[in-house]
Amino acid sequence: MGEHQRYAYRITEATTGQTVQGRDLFTGAGQPVDPDRALRDLAGYLSAAGESRQYVLDNPGHTSEHEGVFPDWLAEAARGNADALALLAQDPPTEPDRPAELTASDEPGPAPRRWISVVFLQGDEADEALDLIDRHGTDAAIEHLAGYDYGEETVDAALENGYVYDTVPTGATDRIATRDVYTLTYNHSFGYVGLLREYDALPDPALLGIDIPTPAHPGPTAPRRTSPGSDAWDWFAPPPGPTGTNPVQGRGPSL
Repeated sequence: MGEHQRYAYRITEATTGQTVQGRDLFTGAGQPVDPDRALRDLAGYLSAAGESRQYVLDNPGHTSEHEGVFPDWLAEAARGNADALALLAQDPPTEPDRPAELTASDEPGPAPRRWISVVFLQGDEADEALDLIDRHGTDAAIEHLAGYDYGEETVDAALENGYVYDTVPTGATDRIATRDVYTLTYNHSFGYVGLLREYDALPDPALLGIDIPTPAHPGPTAPRRTSPGSDAWDWFAPPPGPTGTNPVQGRGPSL
């Protein structure tokens, strides 16, 4: 627990010259020596002696808990200087609050990650992805299911339907695989597979090997070609509008 430090003190009555000496003040265990703290403690004990003296005077024939701790003349002096002792016993005022300097541990950490659902397939619809996992591994399945990711459309759909998660939703027997910003969850026993993407991140097509992604399904929401006759797909391109109209403005890879 650490050592206690002992203080010696002397109290003198200026008029009569009477003195009291003691060595019964101690620091807390392991606390540094602080004479100002000891003086405030001593003032507190003297205040208690003065209050005891006042109690005895107000209640003749009764005794007080702190009676006899100090000589009667000192208790009387403490009673007559109660206000001064109360001020002396107070802790010193602290400096006004000011912004603390940030340390490395105080600096804000990274924002918590969230995930959005890109696609969830079950039953017959999940068989192709589950077979792909068995034949070629989870990376191949992630690359395949990434074809369901349409950038802002996927984010908007997830927000609208509540498919945004603070943690990756999984069951007790699910298996998980991660690649780039995607997390794959799948379960052969129950026949389902799902793909999630980090909410505020975009995939790296080069890392995933999907520079020319294959659409997961045909239709108006499939990835668009970058230009007529091109074999490359623009994953986050706006959908084509009627002839003579401009494409939707403000759509693109930024979230």
